[in-house]
Amino acid sequence: MSNAVTTDLAAYAAAARYSDLPDAVRREGIRSIFNILGCTIGGARHQGVDIADRAMQGMTGEGRATLIGRGRKADALHAALINCLASSIYSFDDTHEQAVVHPSGPVAAAALALAEIRPVPGQALLTAFVLGVELECRLCKALTVPPAKGSMAWSGTGITGGIGAAVAAGSLLGLDMPTMRTAIGIALSQAAGFRAMHGSLCTPLMPAQAAQTGLRAALLAQAGFTSSPAALEGRYGYLSVFSEQPDLDALTGGLGERFEILRNTYKPYPCGIVIHPIIDACLQLRSQHGLDAARIASVAIQASPGAMALCNNRDPKDELQAHVSLHHWTAVCFIRGAARIQDMDTETAVKDPALMAFQGRVEATLDPARGADSAKVTVTMNDGRRFTCEIEHGIGSATRPMTDHELEVKFSAMSVPVLGEARTRALMDQCWGGAELTNAGDLARAAS
Repeated sequence: MSNAVTTDLAAYAAAARYSDLPDAVRREGIRSIFNILGCTIGGARHQGVDIADRAMQGMTGEGRATLIGRGRKADALHAALINCLASSIYSFDDTHEQAVVHPSGPVAAAALALAEIRPVPGQALLTAFVLGVELECRLCKALTVPPAKGSMAWSGTGITGGIGAAVAAGSLLGLDMPTMRTAIGIALSQAAGFRAMHGSLCTPLMPAQAAQTGLRAALLAQAGFTSSPAALEGRYGYLSVFSEQPDLDALTGGLGERFEILRNTYKPYPCGIVIHPIIDACLQLRSQHGLDAARIASVAIQASPGAMALCNNRDPKDELQAHVSLHHWTAVCFIRGAARIQDMDTETAVKDPALMAFQGRVEATLDPARGADSAKVTVTMNDGRRFTCEIEHGIGSATRPMTDHELEVKFSAMSVPVLGEARTRALMDQCWGGAELTNAGDLARAAS
């Protein structure tokens, strides 16, 4: 293993500038910020976010950073935690198509909180954001995407989000290479998160913890705190802990030439992304054939390995378990003809007798060769008729990306109930023009 992996990443992150980013990368950076800001507003008043915010009140510092969508301020570390928690609470955040990491939440939460306290122009914020997303996605690929050999047990965002947040914050602070390397090491030393927490509030807490960890790491490094200069590659270092066989080319190859943000995708549905092609197929079958759920005898799903490993969960008991239940969302599609945030509400959806009963007619089987954005659904009616739909690439995947207009529809649906129509429209326009902002902290303040 190279003895300079951590140094190489730190050198790149410390030296990169806005002028180094290709136009396509800048554009996707804006789209990623736009999407995650909408997700943050939409989740800001969720009960789980209320619990976390209330639990820490009285324990936080001076209110200088906006709690997005909550109408008040807190210290930057608390704001990073709460804003990232809100961004991921509905499982509506972005996903890297290969690493299946959700990169933007930790990076944006840390960067926006810092930008309010230490003013920077929009180009600096966008550069820091892109760099943070880049290193977070590269690290997750290096751990889990073949030829790497990693464990499904780790939460990819939980264990890699900290480096993204640290790099973004470090870029905004103007850290030089040695100090950026220290920040990366501090953040990596606190990496945590495992998938047994799925179905609980710890699921969104893992990326939120990473956002706070990364911001704190950059601040500590700037103040002179120390870490190993070989945090990634050193003996018993991060890579040896989190991957049986890391892929170093995925981590360091083509830095500044190959950009992982161009593989970022955005969710049209608020649930695990591996369920999305199943939802596409179910909605298409219902619409094309006018299917009456009461007359459906069974639904057979040929699902990807990821869908079966993460979301083959019949009979969820609450909203958080419904996030990762393909059975729940199949029932929602055929009975309600939609897949919205309100369709996983515990009382009105998860415990809906009709939805609960329908899940008994759904059977999913593993198709080992099926891609993560693919599914095949066959419906058998009571009269024996059968209808099949196969989705090769789900809506929102890299092959079928959401358009800017679709992102605006998604943003509006989450933001209007919180900010109202006029403020939502103004904020969307401000976000699209984010690179031209004189003070990037205005984005967070406008979403308070």
